[in-house]
Amino acid sequence: MALASWLPPRPAPMTVPRDRSDARETEFDRFFTEYSGPIYNFALRMIGDADRAADIAQDTFIKAYRKLDTLTDASAARSWIYRIATNTAIDSMRRHRHMVRIDESEDRPVEQPDGGPGPETQVLSGLLDERIARALLRLKPNHHQCLILSDIEDMSAAQIGEVMGMTGGAVRVLLCRARGEMRRLLAAEGLVR
Repeated sequence: MALASWLPPRPAPMTVPRDRSDARETEFDRFFTEYSGPIYNFALRMIGDADRAADIAQDTFIKAYRKLDTLTDASAARSWIYRIATNTAIDSMRRHRHMVRIDESEDRPVEQPDGGPGPETQVLSGLLDERIARALLRLKPNHHQCLILSDIEDMSAAQIGEVMGMTGGAVRVLLCRARGEMRRLLAAEGLVR
C-alpha cells in the first residue's frame, strides 16, 4: 500500500535539561527538527486540511515547550509528543465540527513529495493516494487515529496505547476493526475486493 512510503525516520531519544539554559533550548530545537515533519504529516492525515494541520503542529510544539518539564522519561518523547498532537487535533476537530467548507465538493489531490516517477505514474499514484486519503477521512476518529499511528507512524500497540490511553489488547482490537472498516471503504472505492 502507498501508506508505507510516508514513514518518518526514527528520531533519537530526547534528553532535556530541567533548567532554562541554552542547552535546554538547543535540545528542544533538535526535538522540534526531528518531530516537526512527522507531527505535521500526522495532523494532515488526521484533519485532511494543510492549513489546519500546520496550525495543529504549531500548537502542539507550543504546548510541548510549555510542558517540557513534565517529560520525565526521555525514551517516551515520541509517544508524549504524539499524545499532545492527538489531543490538539481532536480539539480542532471538535471546534470545526459544525463548519462546512465551501470547496468541500471539489476533489483536491493529496500533497505528495517531489522526485522520482514520471507523469503517468504520478497521476495513477495521485488517484490511488486520493482514494486512500478519502477513505481514511471517512473512518471513525479513533479508527482513523489508530490506523495512522500503526501503519503510517509505525508505532507498536504499546506505543499507540500510551498515545490513546488504552491497553495494548484494546489497541489490537481497535486496529483490527479499523483495518476492516478501511478495507470496506477501499472496496467501495474499487481498490480491494
